[in-house]
Amino acid sequence: MKGQISRTITLGAALALGMPLGCSNDGGDDGTGGGGASRDLEQYTPDQANWETFATKPFEGGTNTAHDPDGVGWITEADWEAAKWDGTIYNPSLMKHDEFVAAICPSVDRVRGIREVFYAHQPFADVNNPTKAEIDEWHRIAINHLRALVGYTSEERQVQKDHCMFTRAHWGDERKFTTMWDAKYPGEVGSAAGPCQGSSNAHCGASFIPSLEDQAPYLPEGHPGCSAASGAEGVFSGPKSNIPWSIKWSRGFCNTLIAEGFWGGHVGPWFHRETFGLSFWDTDPTKNNNNAVLRAKWSGELTPSLYCNPEDPDCDPSQTGP
Repeated sequence: MKGQISRTITLGAALALGMPLGCSNDGGDDGTGGGGASRDLEQYTPDQANWETFATKPFEGGTNTAHDPDGVGWITEADWEAAKWDGTIYNPSLMKHDEFVAAICPSVDRVRGIREVFYAHQPFADVNNPTKAEIDEWHRIAINHLRALVGYTSEERQVQKDHCMFTRAHWGDERKFTTMWDAKYPGEVGSAAGPCQGSSNAHCGASFIPSLEDQAPYLPEGHPGCSAASGAEGVFSGPKSNIPWSIKWSRGFCNTLIAEGFWGGHVGPWFHRETFGLSFWDTDPTKNNNNAVLRAKWSGELTPSLYCNPEDPDCDPSQTGP
């Protein structure tokens, strides 16, 4: 590919084979090997998250057969073959916008190399009925694979799941899409804390945090309460309610990468934040092809970019990268 760095590193190749070099804060296996579905994974998405339609809608039209990549009916074998990753590290400082996007996301449903990573890990014990814990872990693996594509494979650059980030993302959606909290927690309509009904603010609910008493049912027993912390939020409307779980997240990321590039404010946390939490919300359970809004919460350490924006006059692209 023109403008592409053709350097391949051993760590990047290892990730291509499904061997991430990071750790998880789930208290179990640290994710350095495959077979994730066989582990006793901890669930991070709250029980209160209603994912019933995400289990049924992908199969209603007969297009898809399972939640794994090969079960996605509209992506052909040739499409997946074209999206394989050979371990090449892509340097956004040396590539034009369209070249970098094509390298990372050959299409909005295909992150490069993601199929091979999925089958190396086998994250879903039952590809027809993955659990919330398995899906949470798969998203950790997938985000770390994104980072590997740009050479971010050191331990301190591996994203980790965080109960408060997952739960706060869910509270944000409850505040945004329902009135269940409004009577007890009045406020300014459309503000970051809500209430949100009648507001066009996509980030409404971002700062909503209920009392410790009201938090308890959403968190593991004994978990300390959640509070405001430095971080970031992205709200992505690209995912659909009828897309299988293995790739549902990718439209949120890939559409944003297309719009913003590597330097975009909503793209940065996918590569540089320490902890994350995701919430998916079906905006209309009665429709099959409607949006499944993805709210992503990020916190923890913000690691510095190893790349510089070539539009910056002080950027020397030849001196960038891991």
